[in-house]
Amino acid sequence: MLFQRPSRLSTRKSGIQCKRLIVFHNGSHRRVILLCRSRFAIFALSISLRVLASWQVAHNRPIPRFWHQSEVGSIAKSIVERRGFASPYDERQPTAWIAPIYPCVVAFVFRIFGTFSAASTYFLVSLNILFAGLTSVAVYATGERVFGANVGTFAGLLWAFCLPDAVMPLLIWDTCLSALLLTTGFLLSLALEHSSSYRQWGGAGLFWGGACLVNPSLIAPLFFFWVFFWLCGWKSGKNLWRQATLSVVLFLGVLGPWLVRNYRVFGKPVFVRSNLAAELYFGNLGFDSHPFSPTMEYQRLGEMAYVAEKRQLVLQYVENNFSDFAKRSLYRVVEFWTVPRIAQPYWTVMSLLCFAGLILAFREDRFKAVPFLIVFLTYPIVYYVSYVFPKYRHPIEPLMMVLSAYALVTTIHFGRQRIWESRRALRPPVVERNKFRPGSKSR
Repeated sequence: MLFQRPSRLSTRKSGIQCKRLIVFHNGSHRRVILLCRSRFAIFALSISLRVLASWQVAHNRPIPRFWHQSEVGSIAKSIVERRGFASPYDERQPTAWIAPIYPCVVAFVFRIFGTFSAASTYFLVSLNILFAGLTSVAVYATGERVFGANVGTFAGLLWAFCLPDAVMPLLIWDTCLSALLLTTGFLLSLALEHSSSYRQWGGAGLFWGGACLVNPSLIAPLFFFWVFFWLCGWKSGKNLWRQATLSVVLFLGVLGPWLVRNYRVFGKPVFVRSNLAAELYFGNLGFDSHPFSPTMEYQRLGEMAYVAEKRQLVLQYVENNFSDFAKRSLYRVVEFWTVPRIAQPYWTVMSLLCFAGLILAFREDRFKAVPFLIVFLTYPIVYYVSYVFPKYRHPIEPLMMVLSAYALVTTIHFGRQRIWESRRALRPPVVERNKFRPGSKSR
């Protein structure tokens, strides 16, 4: 018959199959969750997406376009040719316009694969992709340490799937390395909160010294980190001034050789980079006299005199046009958190989520939020008063992902809790029935 009633045996078989399907579904679901929580899986996903995006954009790109007006490439070439750390704008002069470590890395690659060759270019892009992949692991570890495993997983996935940053490795600059160093340094600094270990404090000082020689902007929050974590130890009854002093001494010890070189070459104290005043001038008065421009001011005056002249001009501008400078700076504050225009909706949303996560973290535990607040208050200052490019925000974007993930996970948890409470409220009250009728005798 067409509508024959199923037998008990067939019903039992179908029930067994259904249970097997449920068990299989639950098992595969657990495997997916465990895979997403794997640091290696997040690392591999981050690498794969950046390789695909970079190949899609650059597979037909001529090699010279990677090196157009590249200060790093010019300095690396002079190192390979044994002319020292020469200026990218005038090979006859020494320079401190760029921090030393990344040009030395590029010079090492040039020596192996050839100067400005295709092999060197693709190797450096691959190295940037590796830095981005390692950053995903640091993002995961930071989120897990501060907010728990769920936030760590979510933050790592946000970083891996950050499509606007997927082509950042094509920029042969210290940008990807800076993001890795700042996130790792942040994670190492968190370990100092209740630590009295000389090894941890000294290691943090050495690490931040190396990071400063890659990008001096990265150490903007460092002094406040030292003070905050020293106060945390003091509050818990530990006097950590010796450990903090050791960290400062080792930090300066790493910088020492480069600072001595600058003093011997230029005859005056110069911190890691010499171009801060010039960058302030370019951001507020224009790039017409940039060292690459036809004015040849840099080549005529020399680096130190050129920077001194720009310092004097920009200070006069700020003194005489402070209101205009303040308006420009306020505009750059907004611009810093939303550039580039092509991805402005994405970064606007991510910045709002980041600040929401910061507020939620303060409400839960202000000691968790203070290190993030220190970074977001100190790192962008130099760009607020000069000029903004997307690559300048990139080093703090991993920490933005952590706070954005915390905001999303907290919102999802709150929403699920409210749904569960509303469903519980809609259930009819359970009335317990009497086991025996009135008047009946119990047996």
